[in-house]
Amino acid sequence: MFGSRRLDAESPAAPTTVAPSPVEPTTATSPTAQSQAPTAKPRAPKTHRHDVDVMRVLAGLTVMLGHSGGVLIGRSDEGSNAWWLGHFAEAVNPWAVPMFFMIAGWAVLAGAPPRTEAKMWDRIVRHFIPLTAWSIIFVLGFNLFETDEVDVRHELVRSLLEAGRPAFHLWYLYAYIPLILVFGTLILFWKGQRPWKLAALAIVLGGSTVWAPFALEMIGSDQDAWKWGFATYQVVYFVIGAFVIQHAQELRPPIWTLCLLFAVSAIGVLWWESRRSYPIENANPLIVGLAVSVILLVSRIRLGERTKKIFTTMATASFGAFLVHVFFLELFFEHLFDVDAAPVLLVIQYPGLLALMAALSYGLSFAWGKLHLRRILG
Repeated sequence: MFGSRRLDAESPAAPTTVAPSPVEPTTATSPTAQSQAPTAKPRAPKTHRHDVDVMRVLAGLTVMLGHSGGVLIGRSDEGSNAWWLGHFAEAVNPWAVPMFFMIAGWAVLAGAPPRTEAKMWDRIVRHFIPLTAWSIIFVLGFNLFETDEVDVRHELVRSLLEAGRPAFHLWYLYAYIPLILVFGTLILFWKGQRPWKLAALAIVLGGSTVWAPFALEMIGSDQDAWKWGFATYQVVYFVIGAFVIQHAQELRPPIWTLCLLFAVSAIGVLWWESRRSYPIENANPLIVGLAVSVILLVSRIRLGERTKKIFTTMATASFGAFLVHVFFLELFFEHLFDVDAAPVLLVIQYPGLLALMAALSYGLSFAWGKLHLRRILG
């Protein structure tokens, strides 16, 4: 999904090398023997999916768009210009987080299925360590500025169970990690391996929504929240994403129908959130329309070599940018954005602060990547 893509044997970006055959002594062989010798077919190299890089980058940027819109909605009076601006931003945003699950489904089930238990553990660790690190960073960081609002001990304990304020955006990792764990383990069993440690962890985490609340109640804990595990809709996105992304080049409806699907779905989201219920549930069918149209539209784009390199580079930093952007969201849209400004000024300051938030988030992500901290910070 996000994060650095290791060019190991599992990755669709991995270059395929063919080892030269050892030179053997020349021996006389009959034409019959030569004709009966089996011919080994070389394995076709996996091509790098640059369209998936684009999806990853767009999803990360769209999350920032939606989160900033949500802040405007929360700070503004209903029906004001800033309130509507926030809702327009939110209307095109809800597909982004489900896209994380869809890309994960494609990677685990089709694009780069795990080949060994060790590789599966590596995938889990590459997401769990940044989740842990940023849970601590956000609690301590926000405590420096909002001491009265952040109970450090409570929030650190809570982060073991679920994502809370201020690291609210990390919630999807509490479902993402169990998802790739369960399906990755099933893939390994299907391949004939027996990863019993992974299987045990998959059973514990996959069934934790049943046993964890009961266990917390039995020990008398005042922590009643438990978000490790996944919901049915997340499994649906996981599987749909695997199929649609894998076969995107074959699923080629007219572009105008995809644009129409996206527009109609976005208008539906705008109506739903402004008139019915905000925020829209991730399981809403309108979000499926947004996500599928984005996948099929992006798959039709033909990129030049330079553009491919740009998106591939940005994709390596997208996970980190997503993780850190909430700091700038708080600064720019909670404190600096003037929700009572005139319409023209609203239109000017919103894309300006949004672009600045994205630039700083990606800049920091690239910086710790250069310092070889991506394993810790994502």
